Order: sequence, then C-alpha cells, then structure tokens
Amino acid sequence: MQQKVFHPAQTEAPCLEPLYIILKVDLQHKKYDCVYSQDHAIYEEVEKTRSYDTFINRYVTKYVYEPDQRKVKQFLSSESLREKMPGRCMERQLFYRRVDAHLFHPYVWVKAIKHIDEREHTVMITLHQEQSVYPSVLKMKQELDKKEETITRQFWDTISLLSTVLEHNQLKEADYQDQIGYYTKQIYCQLQQEYPEYGITDKEINVIAQLAPIHDIGKIRVPIEILNKNGKLTEEEWSIIREHPLVGAEMTKWFPKGSETKQLNQYSYEICRYHHERYDGFGYPDGLKGEEIPLCAQVVGLADAYDALVSVRPYKRKITSKEAVDMILDGACGAFSKQLLQCFQKASMKRDWIEKAD
Repeated sequence: MQQKVFHPAQTEAPCLEPLYIILKVDLQHKKYDCVYSQDHAIYEEVEKTRSYDTFINRYVTKYVYEPDQRKVKQFLSSESLREKMPGRCMERQLFYRRVDAHLFHPYVWVKAIKHIDEREHTVMITLHQEQSVYPSVLKMKQELDKKEETITRQFWDTISLLSTVLEHNQLKEADYQDQIGYYTKQIYCQLQQEYPEYGITDKEINVIAQLAPIHDIGKIRVPIEILNKNGKLTEEEWSIIREHPLVGAEMTKWFPKGSETKQLNQYSYEICRYHHERYDGFGYPDGLKGEEIPLCAQVVGLADAYDALVSVRPYKRKITSKEAVDMILDGACGAFSKQLLQCFQKASMKRDWIEKAD
C-alpha cells in the first residue's frame, strides 16, 4: 500500500470531502490502491479491504443513490475492467447519483471514469462531482440508457422466442436448451481454467451458454420431413441441410441492435454461421481452418456434436456418455483443436456432466 501524503482533514471544503476519489487497479497482480481521496474514510476502507470487488460493493452500498447502485457496480466491477478492448487503451465514463448528507439535495451527480491500459495492465478510476451536467443533458442520457435497456431486453426476448419455435416445430427436444447450454458452459469454464491466455471472462461464458441453443435456427426453413427422415439423405436433401448455417446467420442480422448488444449480435452470427466448421478446414459453409473459426463457434459445435450422440434421434439410438466422448476423441464426429478436446474430456468426467447425459 502506498504511503499517503494528503488527508482530507486538511481541506477547508467539507461539502466536497467525499466527492473526489482516484483509484489505481493492477490487473496483472490483482491489487488496488487509493491514490487520492478527499474523504479519509475511503483510505481506511481500502486499507482493510484486500478485495477490490468487496471495496466497490461497500462503497456503492454506502454512498451511491439506490436506483443507480446496480449500474455502478457493473461499471466498476473487476470483470468490466478486463473487458476486451478495441485498442491497447480504452476510456469509459458513467454518470451516477451519490448520496450526500452535507447538501440540501438527496444526491449529487458524479462522473466515474475508468481508463484501461492493456500494455501496463492497469486501470485508473476517478470519481468526482460533475459541475457541468445540465438537466437536459442528463435527461437525454437517461433516455438513451433506457433505450439501450429496452433493446437488450428485446434481444433476449428474441432468443427465447426462437428457442421456443425450435421446440414447437419439433426441431429440438424440450430440455435441449438446458443441455446444450450446460455442455457449452462446462467446456468454456474448463478452457478458462486451463488457458488463461485466452482471456475468457465469466460474462462471455454465460452469454455463449445462453446463445448456444439458437445455433440451428436456420433449420426452421428446412422441411421437417428431411430433418426427421429415418433413412439416408439424398444429395439434394443433404445440400438443403448444409444451407442452415447461412440461413441462421442471415436471421441474426435482424436481431435488435444497440451499443450494448453489439457483442451479443456478433456472437449470435458467429455461432450460427460457423458451428459446423472443422479445425482441419473440411467443414462448412466456409471451410475455415484452425483459429480462423471463432472460439464460441468451436465450443458450441463440440457441445452440439456430443449432445447429438447422447440424445435420441429419429435416425439413431441414444448412446452413453463414455461412448460419445470416445467417438469424439477418436475424430468420428469432426475435427477439433487439441486444447478444446482436452478441456472437453476433463469436463465430461465430472459427475454432474455424466448424470445429465445418462
């Protein structure tokens, strides 16, 4: 902990004491420090709280106006500080309301700024009273935030609707969403644990697991008699089946779009279009090879291959989890990376996985 050279007791502006804070977070070593604060209680809280997220939770609960607490926690959480950046550095800001007993109003407006430097693995966070926020500007921002919340809600409503349509058309079993989401999440969690260099976040894992069930939405346009055919498909029927990744990818382009759903839209497109690509380059529809295939599509493709083996289909019997794992590891169901297969094998050995499959 760095030695402090300033204490708020020296200030002559008591009304502003709690309204200026600078935090420095070391992402590489998982440490944080209060560089400056006009409120001495912040220093004390940092000194006795080793966990950055614990400190943020306590700060938000104590100082932030209740209606804004959730968004401030999300904005300042350690997970948000590790989000993927378009460049080496990134700056984000957020306005929120802070409770202040010194003033006649129940709260004052505060601007939170986080500057993330990927090269140095550090984040500088400043929290200070915003003097230049006019009511009209705040109203406009609140309306935009509300609009983004609405778009995000509409996005997930669309996902839920499409999943329901897949079930209604008997393209997927009733419990398919839970199964494919579970297998996807377990494989992703193993990847996160085994390969931290991938930079996989908890948020990414949860989002991909929720989106996994829609990878086959393009099959909505495939005649049901082809999908449920008991015998061998003709060349013409097979060519129709092979179109579903492209059809599904095109459908995702109509999903609700906003700044908050940009990543969700990209994941949706990649999962639908590339889940039948193979690591050796012999998949479809684009013949991508190796790491050209987005990781989300690789994981969902593997989870789907496994689920197909352990599930009953009109044209096949259900096999045991061990049989399915052995087939996939032997290359009988497509080509996958060694890393992905290693993580899949470890995940499939867990008791919960086996019970769900068998």
